Order: sequence, then C-alpha cells, then structure tokens
Amino acid sequence: MQVFVLRHGQAEAQITTDEARNLTSKGRADVAESVKYSLPDLNRVQEIWASPLVRAQQTAQIARDILAMQGVHVAIKTLDLIIPEADPAGLFDSLQATEISSVLLASHQPFVGDFIDLFCGSPRGAHPMNTSSLALIECNVAASACGELRWLRHVMG
Repeated sequence: MQVFVLRHGQAEAQITTDEARNLTSKGRADVAESVKYSLPDLNRVQEIWASPLVRAQQTAQIARDILAMQGVHVAIKTLDLIIPEADPAGLFDSLQATEISSVLLASHQPFVGDFIDLFCGSPRGAHPMNTSSLALIECNVAASACGELRWLRHVMG
C-alpha cells in the first residue's frame, strides 16, 4: 500500500474558529507546487482522505483538480480520524479495511508528523511537516512501525 501524507497549505490567521480557516493564496500555490512536483508518484492515487477542516478540504480539492488534469479521477472522503488532535493509531484500522492500494491524506500538524513517526517506527518529532509538505510511505501492513518512508518533500520559499 502507498500512503501519501500532505499537510495543508498555509492558512489565514484565526479570525473565528480554527475549523473555518481558509488557505491563503500562497498556501494554494504551495499545495499546487507540491502536488505537481510529485505527479509521477501521485498518478496511482485512488482516493483522497481529508480532514473536515476547511483548509484541509481546500488542499484536497487542489490535489484532486491537479490529478484530474492528468486523467486521474479520485473522490475526496472526509474523515474525522485525521483532524489535528486525532490519535494517529486510530487511522490504521481504516487503512487496513480499505481495498484501495494508494491513498492521499490531506491533514494537519500535529497529526501528520505523529502519524509518519508512528507508522515508520521513528521517535516522535523525527519527521517535521511544514505547510504543503508531502510524504510517501509504503507498507505491506498498515500498522505501527510497519511503514517505510520513501520520501518527504518540502516546498521551498
């Protein structure tokens, strides 16, 4: 299985609630850059799983639109399991239960960093995720310490 982990792009300052924060224009551009750079790997994605928070939904939509321009048509599935404060271990059951072999997660810190660390059996904090950072983990079994980090890419600038 391939699990792509994408942290949402730069978001506006909190004006009302954290859940309602939109991506900035820089955040949108950085997400697009991150996704476009990794298209050779992302062309196998079968589904996008996104946090329900606005900035993660917008990040997922940007990824979906770019993939669609390449002829890769995927649905976005909204999951409370990947909100910022979620327990990363809680995602493993869903990954094991799915029949897809390649998924893109659009989520937040601290979830994304903690998930990569747990999945790859690394110490907490070993894989920092900046806004718009994208990682690829491959595994035979979606469980703690069973994933292999193939790459972690950060947007420069």
